[in-house]
Amino acid sequence: MITRRSLLSAATALSAGASSLFNSSKVVKADNHLSRNINPTENSTVEPWVAVCMQVYTHIVNRTNNREDAMKIVHKSLDRWEELARAAVRGTQKHLLLFPEFALQGFPLKESAEEWIDKACFEIPGPETERLQKLAQELKCYIGANSYEKDPDWPGRYFNVCYLIDDSGDIILKYRRINTVHTCSPHDILDQYLDKYGVEGTFPVAKTPLGNLAMFPCGEIMYPEAARMFTFRGAEVLLHPTSDSGADDRWSWQSAKKVRASENMAYLISANSTGMPAAFRGVNDLAGLSRIFDWDGRILAQGPSPGESVRCSSLIDIEALRRLRKIPGGGNRLLRQRLEIYRPLYNQTSMYPANQFADGPMDSKARIMEIQKNAIKKMAEAGIIEL
Repeated sequence: MITRRSLLSAATALSAGASSLFNSSKVVKADNHLSRNINPTENSTVEPWVAVCMQVYTHIVNRTNNREDAMKIVHKSLDRWEELARAAVRGTQKHLLLFPEFALQGFPLKESAEEWIDKACFEIPGPETERLQKLAQELKCYIGANSYEKDPDWPGRYFNVCYLIDDSGDIILKYRRINTVHTCSPHDILDQYLDKYGVEGTFPVAKTPLGNLAMFPCGEIMYPEAARMFTFRGAEVLLHPTSDSGADDRWSWQSAKKVRASENMAYLISANSTGMPAAFRGVNDLAGLSRIFDWDGRILAQGPSPGESVRCSSLIDIEALRRLRKIPGGGNRLLRQRLEIYRPLYNQTSMYPANQFADGPMDSKARIMEIQKNAIKKMAEAGIIEL
């Protein structure tokens, strides 16, 4: 496992690590973070399979006053998910169903960290995910989802977590969102986190009979480094559970999806929520338009905007992607990565400070705003802005 100490002592860790991890067939299981290889596929043929964006409503739990009522909402949503999943899996080809970001709980608003953990968060795996695990077994499909997680190893903290369930019902991948506003990030406890999970657990890639799969949610699509780390670890399919505004392309999120797929020469499957009934804002502020992109950023399928739907689906051909990645020339964006020339500026630039919640949990989102003000000062010190 690559730890913080080995990263700090190796000046060329990024390029060397990218090469060795990209070609690794190692099975990784770090504590309760999972990134497991199941019948690694480097030397075997991957049959085409079907990706389906499960464009569902997000029923929030914010209006509830206790955990019992919150979990009633969660399980009612799961009732509908099960119905839609059974309708979506058809034919003999393997399916992967991807649900949107935090679609079982919504996201914290006025709740303190302690209140949100007590009311809304659950362990992964746990009783709530068990229903999805049994569903994957029943349908013999893969299921990707995203939820707010509590973890006894990190008391007082909660995480935005993407997780992937295989067709035997096992959770084979968990990724905790790094670029986040509402939750604790692995970056906020960076040293401890890398020592515990390593790079493999921080940027997990599951090597499966469907190919090499990675997950990252929502606004992380705006950070090229987030997707690139998974590519360095061998990802061929980027699963993107999201909760964005859909067709209006706010902050150019839709454009970023196309670019992330193209620059990494990877499939990108982006499942968006279609709305938030009973929300404290417009129901359709989350407006669907789930999309599936190929390695050139071309749209293979898309859902309505808005509207509950499972019609955004496409065949995924991993073997075609692998052939293209091996062809030299101007069209191969991966082989022309000149990482060494960028590294000095990355190494000397720091903006958002790390380890801000290493000594204690995040007590409120107000703390995050204080940290962002410090990040503004660091940007000025780096010459990026003027104050």
